[in-house]
Amino acid sequence: MKQKSREEGEKLEGEFSGDNAANIIRCIMEKEDVKPKELAERMGCVRQNISQMLNRGTVNMRYDSFYRMAEALGYEIILRKK
Repeated sequence: MKQKSREEGEKLEGEFSGDNAANIIRCIMEKEDVKPKELAERMGCVRQNISQMLNRGTVNMRYDSFYRMAEALGYEIILRKK
C-alpha cells in the first residue's frame, strides 16, 4: 500500500538511525515506498548506480552520495550536538 506523500515542509516524526548511511537510506526508501529505479530517476542516474551506492555504503558511503540520495527522497540532513 502506497503511503500518502508528505506536504511541503512537513516534518517527519521521529529519527532515522542505522548502522550506516546505506541502512538509513533503505529505511527512508521503505517508509516512502520508493524503489531503487524511482530514486535513480529522481537523481538522474541509473538503477545500477543506486545499487552500487547502497551496497558500497555498508562499508563506507561518500557523504555527497548520502546527501544526494536524501535530497532526492525529499529529506534534509540536520546535524545537532548531542
